[in-house]
Amino acid sequence: MTEGAQNSEQGQGPLGGVTDQVGQVTQGVQDTAGQAVGQVGQTAEGLTLGTQLLGESTSEAGQTVQRTVDEAGNIVENTLDESGGILEETPVGSITDLPTEEEYQTEEGETVRTVKDESGTLIQLQLGEDGSLLNLQIPPPTETEETTEEEYSSQHGGEDQEGGPQDLSQQIQEQTVSSAQDFFGESLGKLKGQLQSDRAELESLVEQIPDEEAQAQIQEMVDSFSEIENSLDQAAQDLGIEEAVNQALQQAQDTAGQVAGQAQQAAGQVTDQAGQAAEGVQEAAGGAAQQTQGAAGGGGQVEEPNATEAARQKAEELGVDLSQVEGSGAEGRIIVKDVTSAANQG
Repeated sequence: MTEGAQNSEQGQGPLGGVTDQVGQVTQGVQDTAGQAVGQVGQTAEGLTLGTQLLGESTSEAGQTVQRTVDEAGNIVENTLDESGGILEETPVGSITDLPTEEEYQTEEGETVRTVKDESGTLIQLQLGEDGSLLNLQIPPPTETEETTEEEYSSQHGGEDQEGGPQDLSQQIQEQTVSSAQDFFGESLGKLKGQLQSDRAELESLVEQIPDEEAQAQIQEMVDSFSEIENSLDQAAQDLGIEEAVNQALQQAQDTAGQVAGQAQQAAGQVTDQAGQAAEGVQEAAGGAAQQTQGAAGGGGQVEEPNATEAARQKAEELGVDLSQVEGSGAEGRIIVKDVTSAANQG
């Protein structure tokens, strides 16, 4: 090795380690930006693309139950675990069977019908001449609907006028804009939280190296993070969604604190688990031998795929072999979107 190469390698010492850390932080920011873009195509609840949330409740077992509808109008109740993974999907009916609140015909011969789900959510359906579902739209609930109807009735003496459908359409548009603002505010809050975390990590790197030139380079990156945060704050202020952004930011910070606490607790359990693991290895070795003997005489039974009831129905409908599908639900359970993805790839 030449003297110049040796000097170069020695010069990379602590700065080389810092460079690697900076690269990892930069990659984390890129991943976060990619996630933020991907979230725009889905709802804030992380639902499957094309699926909309009708309502959410808690079961007697304390589990979250989401009532959703897909683009075809199928209503499904999803039971979630603590991390948001799908434990079970239960089909409960079609959106076209819900009670009608309002209905009128367009000049093109199409039917516009407003129905009400048992969760209390209003849904506007667009139906073809043959009754087929062409489109559905779920505006978020607001407190203005009842007031608007009372004002309209007062202004027109309680008579039923032809302007009703137009008023409802205007309400749906306003509610949709409000929903988009809430989602955008939540996205900005999450992104701002990630930026603050990454900026703090870069700032800690500045304190770890003595070289002033390297410190200046990293400080430029820190300043860039601050400029991005200021841009997010300005965007939130322009749109009047500062409160939604701050709420999402606080939630992200609380979640980070919980994760840190869980990590400390897990570290404290490692010592105890080490002793238990040694004993478990011995027991597992004996159990493995017994399982091998049992498998040899058991006739090679095939294990049933771990899938939700709705996923099984969809697989039968699309002709998909569940044993060839990889699940993305809780504990690797196969859910509907896994079956549709496999059908599209096949």
